[in-house]
Amino acid sequence: MKYSVKITYVLLLASVVLISACSKKKSQAEVTTSGAATTSTTTTTSSNTGDLKIESQNTVSGLATSFPKVMFVEAFSGVRCVNVPGAMSYIAGIDSANAGKVIEIAMYSKLDAPLSDSFIGSKSSYKCSDADYLRNLLGPSSLGNVPQLCLNRKLLVPKDGIGMYLWDFQSQFANQLSSDQTSPANISFISKSYDLATGTISGQIQVQYGSSISDTDYLSVAIKENNLVDLQEAPGNGGLSKVDSYYVHNNVLRKYIYPEQGIKLPGATAGKTFVVSFTTKIPANWNSNNLMIVGILHKQNSVTGNYYVSQVAQTKIK
Repeated sequence: MKYSVKITYVLLLASVVLISACSKKKSQAEVTTSGAATTSTTTTTSSNTGDLKIESQNTVSGLATSFPKVMFVEAFSGVRCVNVPGAMSYIAGIDSANAGKVIEIAMYSKLDAPLSDSFIGSKSSYKCSDADYLRNLLGPSSLGNVPQLCLNRKLLVPKDGIGMYLWDFQSQFANQLSSDQTSPANISFISKSYDLATGTISGQIQVQYGSSISDTDYLSVAIKENNLVDLQEAPGNGGLSKVDSYYVHNNVLRKYIYPEQGIKLPGATAGKTFVVSFTTKIPANWNSNNLMIVGILHKQNSVTGNYYVSQVAQTKIK
């Protein structure tokens, strides 16, 4: 089944500030089917990996053979980098221009310190160990240089690595948006709940395959937070930088539900439907009104370096 996708992207005029990177050395998709899907076989499982668990595996008929692809943007960021606001503004622009086709996460790793360090007077530190894991996995050759942007975790610019500089990302985004339009799988959230008394988030994600794949997928689940008003180094007057006291940090990675590399989805053939449950606890100082859950379907092959994200979906915690 083919989809006609209207491609819209933003061409932004980037100043020298916006296309540079700071260095340590410097201060659901709508699915159309030919008929109603029906379950032909059911296999319940107890496959459990950390706080992710495969609850069931079904074989379903009547699914579309492919689904509209959602682009996944991961940004290695820094509170002390003057170029981050420009990069984040660019990402917000392509998200707005391509509504429903882009999902982003901003990550702060201690491996990018001091650029990822908070200021004295910051309300919070945004660094987390899961960001460190992903920094080592996706961008170890460019540690200490932010912002670095990953697109579907594909190696598009070998000189950069999977994490690209903004000017390379800008040229690649339009190409990928037009060439990487469909996915063999779809992700949807069946249920979600938040227990205020215990700080427990739980729910279920459904992954459906319209066509078979030759290798193995993994499902990871992340939690991100929006609307964090806090300090951020930003462009000032006369080519100087300033500290913006009212900068709004969005899409900040808070954690991956254990394990961060995800749970293996075996035997993904046409019609295969997985239901995966997740559960985790969050601190009281995370604002549940601003939290989102992100489901990420990806490869996890450290031998070939294939970490491609074939589909992604998100929903609010409540």
